Amino acid sequence: MTHLPRLHARARRLTHSSADAEDLCHDACVALLEREANGARIERPLPYMMTALRHAASARLKLASRQDVLEDDDHPQSDDASLACFCTEVLAHLDTLPQTDRALLRRVAFEEITPSELAKELNIPVGTIMSRLARARARLRDAVGITSAF
Repeated sequence: MTHLPRLHARARRLTHSSADAEDLCHDACVALLEREANGARIERPLPYMMTALRHAASARLKLASRQDVLEDDDHPQSDDASLACFCTEVLAHLDTLPQTDRALLRRVAFEEITPSELAKELNIPVGTIMSRLARARARLRDAVGITSAF
């Protein structure tokens, strides 16, 4: 194809590497061939491929910028890291509680069951469940070393 050198030169100006330029040229050629395979007649293939090249370069640039933003968000911040460490510590201390306290706290915290639902399920008054929860939370606070309620 006689247009490939010009197409490649344009692609090289749009990208930072020869490999990326080759990919863009390939995408532009594929776009032309697909269009012709679908019955379209391209009278001026070079302008068509240059436009396809520019669109492909723009799409790659947008994708790369989105990936950069996502990668920046993936790194934990210091607040996130300290919170994660604290949560790990709390979960470790939760495992040291008596089985009944541990089960009660896990049901309410992780299964998101309300104390009233739990009371109905266990056929126990809601006040009893609330008292047991309060004692279990107090034991967990003592184990973790927290002085105020959470």
